[in-house]
Amino acid sequence: MNMMNGWLILSIVALLFLSMYIYAYIFVYFERVQNKKRKKEELIKQELKAQERQRKQELINEKVNKIAERSKQIKQELRRLEQMKSMRLKTQKT
Repeated sequence: MNMMNGWLILSIVALLFLSMYIYAYIFVYFERVQNKKRKKEELIKQELKAQERQRKQELINEKVNKIAERSKQIKQELRRLEQMKSMRLKTQKT
């Protein structure tokens, strides 16, 4: 009976130390999990920001291209009008 009580007390003490170790380590584990989650969320946010910047840059490039094309068309039209004017002046002189 005394031997049985000794093993019981030893088991309880071992269980006590084991539970203290688990209790202390669980907070470290949860902190690591939270850090991983935060890093993952940060990466997702950065990726979304990069995609948004790229989308905005594409819109800007598209607008610039439209403006350049319109400017080119206007210059061509002005040249055409100048040619028509010069042709008219030549025909009026003769």
